Amino acid sequence: MDSPGAIGEIPLQSAERALARLGYARAKLGWGPEPVVRRHRQGLTIALPAPPDLVDPAADLLEWAAGEEEELDWLARRIRRYEDLPLRSILQALPDVAFVGDGQLTVGLGKHARSWSLEGPLPTLSMLGNVARVPTAMITGTNGKTTTTRLLAQIVRSSGRTPGASTSGGVVIGEERVEPGDWTGPGGARRVLRDPRVDIALLETARGGILRRGLAIQGHDVAVLTNVTPDHIGEWGVDSLEEMAAVKLVIADALRKGGTLVVPAQSEPIWAVLPGLLKRRPDIRVQRFSSQGPAEAWSDGRYIIHGEARIPVADIPITFNGTARHNIENVLAALLAALALGIPGSAINQGLRAFHPSTADNPGRMNCFRLPSGAIVVLDVAHSPDAMRRIVETIKNWPQTRRTILLGQTGDRPDSDMRDLAIASTALGGRILLKEMPTKLFDRQLGDVSRLMATALRSVHYPENLMYGPCPTEEAGVRLAIQGLGREDVAILLIHESLVTAVELLQQAGAVAVE
Repeated sequence: MDSPGAIGEIPLQSAERALARLGYARAKLGWGPEPVVRRHRQGLTIALPAPPDLVDPAADLLEWAAGEEEELDWLARRIRRYEDLPLRSILQALPDVAFVGDGQLTVGLGKHARSWSLEGPLPTLSMLGNVARVPTAMITGTNGKTTTTRLLAQIVRSSGRTPGASTSGGVVIGEERVEPGDWTGPGGARRVLRDPRVDIALLETARGGILRRGLAIQGHDVAVLTNVTPDHIGEWGVDSLEEMAAVKLVIADALRKGGTLVVPAQSEPIWAVLPGLLKRRPDIRVQRFSSQGPAEAWSDGRYIIHGEARIPVADIPITFNGTARHNIENVLAALLAALALGIPGSAINQGLRAFHPSTADNPGRMNCFRLPSGAIVVLDVAHSPDAMRRIVETIKNWPQTRRTILLGQTGDRPDSDMRDLAIASTALGGRILLKEMPTKLFDRQLGDVSRLMATALRSVHYPENLMYGPCPTEEAGVRLAIQGLGREDVAILLIHESLVTAVELLQQAGAVAVE
């Protein structure tokens, strides 16, 4: 849906009745916009377009259609109460630079933003004068979107400008984290776009936010899609990789005219869906990156190559001297996005060299520590089988011959994802310590996750003498995993509860960060 509106999820058994009730209500209320209906295995998704001032009544209308109530007069009164034609005129006239949310109307982006409370008098179009925006990028993908966003922020800082970044690790303005937590939905984007310090906005945009809340703004300059791999398949009516690619490419549909889309050169799901997008939007400029062969930006293993420019991979800390192919891909994506945002090459090079795999620059992503014994410990929030495969691929290029993984998962993940994550970990060929997380069980019982993962390990005949646990907590798992490690050891610790606690435990053991 390319306009504001509301979305309802209807169970399969109620679908036809809900559609009939919606048709009746629209006729009775004089509701003009036609709904967009999508059928899938779990049921029906109904998107009801609405003027921006009537999004809340549109949600009420969908709830009414899915329910039992017969009375409609209350909904007609609610529509009249919410109708705000002056607000509507601003939002419809300035779709690329005006948005509402959190009780405010904002006109202009970043350092040009001005906001008004929806409870007070609002400006008229004639009062607004010239309205300006800042360069803006949206970044999505199954893996790598947080690292790519943070790397872009470092590049922007190296250019002497102030980035505003919303990520799964918080909202950061310049070098200040102003909001902790996961801010990858439209709320995080609004927080960045309203900050008067922001010269360039970098908005990590996750699948869940796109599907449940849409985008905060349209008309951005750059859209980055890092990759599409199996994760969250079967949720919210998305049952295939191609459907997931279509979801993530929503950020490309919303680009300004002539905007730039950055995508991997080799990705079957993305390239299966991309022709349809380009048919709708032939104005979009596509830039490809690849770690496997020539593209607009690519790597031959020793250099990052863009046109005549060649940057030594060894000079870029997050590539781990070229062993972390997934981070080479993140570097390539960030490079193309930065160029599209108008950042000069000298600042890009400086930013790439200044960004480290540390808890300061990229918390929770391949953060490396060295114990006094010489053992290496890697902390990562790997949440999908593909993320695990990428880490394992990296570690197998390192010289350490004894390997350990602390393995676990939050209880909200499907059984299939947990099984695949466990099986992906076996490629490292070392000790596997299973952990439980009592605070992350969701609807599961204590012990369910570790039993499921142990069963998956046994299904591929993983040696019983290499399986340990379960550790009762993540903290206990960290303590056990780092005991007795020597110079020939490397340990990967999946951290899903508290990165701060894991780092403190390592520091107590005498570990120092490796950058």
